Amino acid sequence: MLRSLSWPGLVAVSVLASACGEAGGGSGTSATGVTGATSLATTSTTAAPTTGGSATSEASTSSGEDSTAAPTSTSSVTGGPALDVGLPDFGGPSECAAEQHAACDAVDGDPLQAIGLNCPGELTVSGGFDGNPAGLRVISQWGQADTFTPREGSSFLVLSTGHLGEMHDAPADEGDVAYHCNSWFTPGDGMDTTKFPPPLTKQPVQGDCLVDPSLVGTGDCSKTIKNQFEQSGFKYDYQELRFTAVVPDGAESFSFDLAFFTKEYPIWQDQPYNDMFIGWLESTNWTGNISFDQQGKALSLNAAFLELYDDGGDLPEFAGTCMRYSAGTKWLTTTADVVPGETIELVLAIFDLDDVNWDSFVLVDNFQWHCGDAGGPVTEPVG
Repeated sequence: MLRSLSWPGLVAVSVLASACGEAGGGSGTSATGVTGATSLATTSTTAAPTTGGSATSEASTSSGEDSTAAPTSTSSVTGGPALDVGLPDFGGPSECAAEQHAACDAVDGDPLQAIGLNCPGELTVSGGFDGNPAGLRVISQWGQADTFTPREGSSFLVLSTGHLGEMHDAPADEGDVAYHCNSWFTPGDGMDTTKFPPPLTKQPVQGDCLVDPSLVGTGDCSKTIKNQFEQSGFKYDYQELRFTAVVPDGAESFSFDLAFFTKEYPIWQDQPYNDMFIGWLESTNWTGNISFDQQGKALSLNAAFLELYDDGGDLPEFAGTCMRYSAGTKWLTTTADVVPGETIELVLAIFDLDDVNWDSFVLVDNFQWHCGDAGGPVTEPVG
């Protein structure tokens, strides 16, 4: 269903606010990779990674072929595939200064504040949204159940590969599904559709980043992107929220909550048309995706976490939305390690794969610093 389209330039958005604890804000970094995009208000945060697997037969060093200025690797260290390692043990005191937070978000407000960042008196992060503004909303509820309500504060962020103005446009029946949330942006993301904006790259590292720290910065430590991306090799409608931050004193990890929905179900299940979400971390101990399932798959239609299948058109979680008769996850939590005082960059990206049709969505909320480590990047269902 690949279509030839022309697309409008994307608009980048950024936000700047004050910060938490005694730590100051990192240097502002505007989102990159979108031709003609304007820069948004900025915000920054930091987080450290962990997990790493062995190179598969497909694994190759990152040569920059899919991301401008992508790093290269000459290491030959090998290891097993990167998998989630179970629920984190935060340990440490019940609360430290880095964990203190007072929500400051509002419906239709700033996207960084919507996920729990840049609140008055707290750590300032720099960055913002880069993409088509029609694919970003800050809302208080999805569907008609209590499942998708804010995880902190009064709102959460939604990023979509299509126009969110259609999100309440519910199909009348299964035969009507193709006429709702099956949109695209024009003229697209303004990038080479075979590559990601740096520092993202599909290229896996040649070993285990936790065993060989020299691999950090040479590719995707998780090794969860390349196999799925190359089922097609083309991305469209790329949307991202990106920020940098200086990790506050005492913080050894961070987490955020997310949920992934896709209109690709059921028609394109187990097919190349599988939109993806990537949570990319740049840190001292990890470079790569940190949001993936126990089988080492990035979040998509084929990830293990999908459990909301609206085959009968009666799930309250999707009632009153264009997700009727489609599928998604419940709330998940991604956690990763960081080093106090380091500067990290986190990129939350969603995109269509192979074609521009059939929208997908990611809900994001509840970014937190933690004063204990996580034992590696891990994504688990909430509760």
